[in-house]
Amino acid sequence: MRRLRLPKKRILIIIAIAVVLSAGATVAYAAVTSFPDVPTTYWAHDSIMKLTGQGVIQGHADGTFAPEDSITRAQAAVMLDRTEAYIASQAAAAATAPLADIARGCPACHTLVAATPNPATPYASGQPDPARGNAPRYSLKWEAMGSDATVTPTRFTVHSALADTSGVAVCLACHAAGNAAENGIAAPKSLRVIVHPAHEFSGIFTSEFRGNCFSCHEVTNTGGYDLLTQAVTVNDKGMPDTVPIPGMQPSSESPAS
Repeated sequence: MRRLRLPKKRILIIIAIAVVLSAGATVAYAAVTSFPDVPTTYWAHDSIMKLTGQGVIQGHADGTFAPEDSITRAQAAVMLDRTEAYIASQAAAAATAPLADIARGCPACHTLVAATPNPATPYASGQPDPARGNAPRYSLKWEAMGSDATVTPTRFTVHSALADTSGVAVCLACHAAGNAAENGIAAPKSLRVIVHPAHEFSGIFTSEFRGNCFSCHEVTNTGGYDLLTQAVTVNDKGMPDTVPIPGMQPSSESPAS
């Protein structure tokens, strides 16, 4: 039978596009399998782990993944079929989620937990980790430290020094908008530059938490998008139960001293 040989990068891109362009974005990943021939330094490690966790791709019987191998037309068909099944299952789950679970305000999703990841043990960014007390949601400190102390030592070390219960005000002390296009007042990037792409490209945020601009912001009478620094209780339409909303502040300014 004629084999379809595609460059390894194109294989992953085809599958990734099939996932991203489907209406139901990814929600939560299954237990992630590690492969001895896919180290964390491999260029496609994160994509392979993500799609493996979703059940779209699988390794070989001997436990390896063989990332440089070609695939057959039949294998490509199976992977696309698994992608469709995964998207359908996540869309069905999202459709049954109660509207009362709408989350607004950064701490509504980034719960302030008293749990510190062990610097000696790498952990997967964007994955829940019940052993460290941050599942199913993630503290701001946990998110800020990055995915792996061995890969991002500076980011991990700097943020691991923060208190476990650090909130948005702590982030803005360094990441409030600076005087250049992207920088913060004491950090290379502002919080605005960091969090917008991180949330809009997150399947967990957009699907599991029904996230959108209003998850983090409130539109004021003057047309500004103020930042919701505290968890906000809302009705089934997402409107705040308490007005004025506690903890609301202009998103581009440093917290009041």
